[in-house]
Amino acid sequence: MRKAVIFDLDGTLIDSAPDIAHALNRLLEERGLEAYDLPTVTSFVGHGAPRLLEQAWAGRGQRAREAHEAKTDLQRFEALYAEEPTQRTRLYPGAREALTALRAAGYDLGICTNKPEALTHQALKRLGIDGLFKAVVGGDTLPERKPSPEPLALCARHLGAEPASTAYVGDSEVDAATAEAAGAPFLLHTEGYRKGPIRSRTLRAEFSDFARLPELVDRLTREGEARHKA
Repeated sequence: MRKAVIFDLDGTLIDSAPDIAHALNRLLEERGLEAYDLPTVTSFVGHGAPRLLEQAWAGRGQRAREAHEAKTDLQRFEALYAEEPTQRTRLYPGAREALTALRAAGYDLGICTNKPEALTHQALKRLGIDGLFKAVVGGDTLPERKPSPEPLALCARHLGAEPASTAYVGDSEVDAATAEAAGAPFLLHTEGYRKGPIRSRTLRAEFSDFARLPELVDRLTREGEARHKA
């Protein structure tokens, strides 16, 4: 069995909400609308930038955007975000060490996120962890975004692994639903952006401290190997 682990990004490995909020509020300012506080923007994160903007406009009493307006808004938001993608963003404590430990233990690592692929690569590079990942699937890599299982399945294929034997590490209801739809064992980072309790048939463990993650992944791997031999 190929040893692989796939991660969500925002709220899982990185606390990026401050930079997302900064870009969104710059866009709102350009449109003559009131800014949001950080907790409100954080509540919008998880379904990708198009959905984030829909929620932002709705929260300011704006009518539904026409297709061409939505495209323009999205392009402007992504341009603003790309100017400062990691100025306020931080890796969660212990995340870098956990990733390095998993690589040293022979695991191939991937990213499956609803953040656009180019912005994902940019963030990973600026945070100095891009070299740890062998596959990256973003929110615009495929026509479908999470919670569709297709992005996670594609990332697993890029790693030469099967979703059913690949741990997916995430922080939100979207990630839990994605793992369940793909049949992948799910590990929940409890310090991220989830809105409430996570209920999923594939949830295997929860952690707040990244120091625990290598052991949790190793335990899942041993259990999978035992089932495979049986």
